[in-house]
Amino acid sequence: MTEPSSATTLLESLEARARTAPAMEAIRFEGRSMTFGRLWRDIDGVASTLIERGLEPGDRVVLVFPNGLDFFAAFFGVQRAGGVAVPIFPDSGFERVTDIASHCGAAAVMTSALLPEDKRNRIAGLGAATGLTVLSPADCSATPTTADLPVPDPRQLAYLQYTSGSTGNPKGVELTHGDLVTNIHQMISGFEITDDDVFVSWLPVSHDMGLILMTLTPLLLAARMVLMPTSVGSIRRWMTAIAEHRGTFTAAPDFAYRIALRTAPKTGALDLGCLRVALNAAEPVRAGTVTAFESRFGLDPTIVPAYGLAEATVGVAGRRPGAPIKIDGRGLVSVGKPFPGVELEIHGDGGLVERGGIGEIVVRSPAATSGYFRNPEATAELLDAEGGIRTGDMGYLDDDGELTIVGRKKSIIIQAGRTIAPQEIEETVDELDFVRRSAAVGIDRGGPEGEQAWVFVELRPADEARPERHPEMVVEVVRAIRNRLGRRPGRVYLLGARTIPTTHNGKVRHLNLRDEYLAGTLRADGRIVYPEH
Repeated sequence: MTEPSSATTLLESLEARARTAPAMEAIRFEGRSMTFGRLWRDIDGVASTLIERGLEPGDRVVLVFPNGLDFFAAFFGVQRAGGVAVPIFPDSGFERVTDIASHCGAAAVMTSALLPEDKRNRIAGLGAATGLTVLSPADCSATPTTADLPVPDPRQLAYLQYTSGSTGNPKGVELTHGDLVTNIHQMISGFEITDDDVFVSWLPVSHDMGLILMTLTPLLLAARMVLMPTSVGSIRRWMTAIAEHRGTFTAAPDFAYRIALRTAPKTGALDLGCLRVALNAAEPVRAGTVTAFESRFGLDPTIVPAYGLAEATVGVAGRRPGAPIKIDGRGLVSVGKPFPGVELEIHGDGGLVERGGIGEIVVRSPAATSGYFRNPEATAELLDAEGGIRTGDMGYLDDDGELTIVGRKKSIIIQAGRTIAPQEIEETVDELDFVRRSAAVGIDRGGPEGEQAWVFVELRPADEARPERHPEMVVEVVRAIRNRLGRRPGRVYLLGARTIPTTHNGKVRHLNLRDEYLAGTLRADGRIVYPEH
């Protein structure tokens, strides 16, 4: 029989833990504990029910779950039944749920009792209208019949991680069972993780860092895992939870550490000496955040800058735990060396760039995706001839082989650690009847909230001449974005017609728009119609 340490898939590892240590705690959430034995029974219950309802090998199942114990039964239950899990952010608008279910050809949608009732009812309505199976783990069999199911091959597709993109060009990153285990082992080595570590996380389990690093990694190792809800309230309780549970490993984007500094008790009130690694990734790492955090809590070097992307499963590079951060002459923080098995190249227009030169980062890894699900055009843009990932991020390798991220080639926005494609916002806003054109850019004003999506809306001439309606228009824009993405934009500005900079063939020049706003020229040129400040 397979032992946990030699498992080639997470399901093999979980089955072995359930067999050899069924009473061992697997997950703790909000004071409730789930053992490996109970988790495996729940996984089999989900798998049995899905098979009874017609799930075939390779079928996709969309998972709309907030953080909670039942997510794991669903995520692994789908895979145990031979299916492909498709988790999405639970606060996504209903349209995004339907878009992704349609794009991946979902056979079923699973939800949680922790979701608001109105959202569960809408998803149930989707099932009734389309014939999709809709169920929750609570609906699944308490007497599973899946004991003889084969464990999936490592080469089989395990799950799709949808990145933010336009509705006409969705991008579901294909990841196999083997990709997951390979990248977990890469991160275990890079971050020097052991089964003695105690993980504390509020990151969403619907997305790569919160799922793979902060929950699947401790599950593979049988390290202690304390999971919290994903909310601002959890960020405020985050440091207290680390102290209470003697957490050694946590992770979050830079903005969360800034919020923690504002909301956590002052120096001396919390003992965080237990903390070994506070991973800082998913958005630019600020040197000031690192210094302030470690100083506030009297810590030796604890914040570990890192870099990753869904197309590489998640982890790509990270600083060595315990090492002080490295800051270059621009004030940019190094994200460290690539993990074992990962190779990084820097490409310019003429090919490989010499050491120290800035260019696009290309990642080669055995955990790299084979492409985007049902999207050959986007896959061709992503992968080079040897399967290397063209990240769209700009950076350089220093003389020590460490990577520093300089900026983003693509005009993506990273809000609270979540990557948002401008076109996803723009497509939503452009459907409003008073909008001629819109553009979304990322603006970081230096506050604790970090980068936010700021939306610029060109009005149709007739609507520009109706100032009494302008406040209501801004509300409509905010509402549309909130309904679509589950998030509010940072600011909304109404502009006169034909004032958003574009290329000759009509494409929005996002960087130019951002620079013109920050320089004050949009206001000085009279292009901003509303608000007046």
